[in-house]
Amino acid sequence: MIKDPGTPKPGKAGAALPFIQGEGDYISGRRYQKAAKRFAEEHDTESLARAAAPRNETEQREMAEAEKKGKAKARGGKSPRR
Repeated sequence: MIKDPGTPKPGKAGAALPFIQGEGDYISGRRYQKAAKRFAEEHDTESLARAAAPRNETEQREMAEAEKKGKAKARGGKSPRR
């Protein structure tokens, strides 16, 4: 594994914050939580959900198919080979 030489490492002098990336990226997680909370507080989310609902049976089928495709790539699901 090649490491970026400019990346601060935990425990090194001069590292302002521990370097945690990937699924353990706590800074991004906190930023996302703060933004999601603010969005929910500032917007009428029930109205937005109603506006996003399918308008007819065709849209409902398309949305169900899109959800199925998205879930197929989720952890534990089978995804098509490339």
